[in-house]
Amino acid sequence: MNILLSRILTYLNGTLFLDYYYKICTFIVFHYLEMDTMTEENFLKEGHFTKEELYNFIALLGFHQYEEFRETLITHHETRCNQIRVRMIGASSDELIQNMEKNCSDEEMKEEISDICRKLFKSKRIIIIGALYPISIAIELQTDMITFGKPFIQYHSYDPIVMDENDVVIVISATGRALEGFRESKKDVHIERAQQILITQNKKYLRTETSENCHVICVPGKFDSINFNYQIMTIFDLIRIHYYQQYYL
Repeated sequence: MNILLSRILTYLNGTLFLDYYYKICTFIVFHYLEMDTMTEENFLKEGHFTKEELYNFIALLGFHQYEEFRETLITHHETRCNQIRVRMIGASSDELIQNMEKNCSDEEMKEEISDICRKLFKSKRIIIIGALYPISIAIELQTDMITFGKPFIQYHSYDPIVMDENDVVIVISATGRALEGFRESKKDVHIERAQQILITQNKKYLRTETSENCHVICVPGKFDSINFNYQIMTIFDLIRIHYYQQYYL
């Protein structure tokens, strides 16, 4: 089944334009659990959209009426919740942790993941930064977190957002240069205010304190992109399992 949220995220993550399509997608992500009671009038009023803009958007998804779109979104949300529930029956992170490459003990990695989940639970917004393919690996995590009611977006330079202490920023960078480069080139975004999670293969970030609110997960490797991608996938799967078991059950 092609979940409607996945189609919305495909556009939101891939577009290069800050147009009303992008803004409608973002509005849905940030009000996802409110859509079951969101009337067309409220959608237009709260999102500051015109009726023409809304209907142009839902037409792209194959709908002719807002109510039809809204009901399908709700049905697909219920379907996704059921999928997650079935997938998590008997799920345990222990085997994943035992088999993954890591620079720490199994118990330490389990606590690392648990700490990340605590940060995500307390956040109002999750933002992911990195190269195109590595952050694309997060799509399942992104979909699950939005399903759980946590807005999760990829950072786009054309969207002038400003971060604060309620944000969690996940930075994917084998070398760590992406985080340093972002801090230097995007000073107006104020990433230093947010809780940052750096996933890297660069051991220097274990020795050097990046900042007081930057949590570093360093995995083994010498900036090997193929191996790093598998490591990222495992970490994201661990987060999905832990978050569901800690905060959603």
